[in-house]
Amino acid sequence: MGFGDEIMVTGQARVLQERDPRPVAVRGRDGGARWHRLWDGNPRLARPQAVAAGLDVQWLENHPGHRPYVDYGRTTERRWAYTGWRCTPGEIHFSADERRWALPWRGRRLMVIEPHIKPRASPNKRWGFKRSQAAVDILRGAGAPELVQFDWSGAAALEGVRLLAAPSFRHACAVLAQARAYVGPEGGLHHAAAALGVPAVVIFGGMTSPFNTGYDGHVNLYVRGRGSPCGMRVRCTHCDRAMAAITPEAVARHLRALAP
Repeated sequence: MGFGDEIMVTGQARVLQERDPRPVAVRGRDGGARWHRLWDGNPRLARPQAVAAGLDVQWLENHPGHRPYVDYGRTTERRWAYTGWRCTPGEIHFSADERRWALPWRGRRLMVIEPHIKPRASPNKRWGFKRSQAAVDILRGAGAPELVQFDWSGAAALEGVRLLAAPSFRHACAVLAQARAYVGPEGGLHHAAAALGVPAVVIFGGMTSPFNTGYDGHVNLYVRGRGSPCGMRVRCTHCDRAMAAITPEAVARHLRALAP
């Protein structure tokens, strides 16, 4: 849990402010207001300093150990259990520096692809580097979009894509905002794409469900059936089969429909 969770917070804050215009303070584990750098520039959210100074706020409790889509009473070390909550698109407000950094990408026929998952994520979120490469190979050719992969600390790069080292996740999101489409696993970049209004093909597989952390405006590749979503935090054969059922040909076809 990481950047995606903090983007989902901004969606919750927007919904709260649609009913109550007061700023939203996000309660942390210590009971006080907390802040995350992904919220910089967001006028809906109250900084801890303003809360301490007596600003009239409404509270939202959301932090590691208290996420709205997790049923902690049924969760174990091996398996996440889920609630019936569903996320809504969040918001990202860029600084002038972040907008300037992404300016060269404006107006280009750009597509962002993410073949990796974050280091501590469940292995069941991994579609597979070879499948990602196969999808790239299908997409390449005359008239193909410009494919970009962000460089996260030396992660393996796909062939036929441009590897881009962004100064921060927020800078990467500023480039993503210029893209015609995103493709990758359920995670931080897919939540960022929803916040920025970028079409996406999101590879869920069978561990987590788009009915919790997906968006109606995206193509969510989720394998329904017995055992889904399994929530397994360790590798399972159910998820292996689910990911194998999502073919590179299908992913490329959906991407071409989103960004012809």
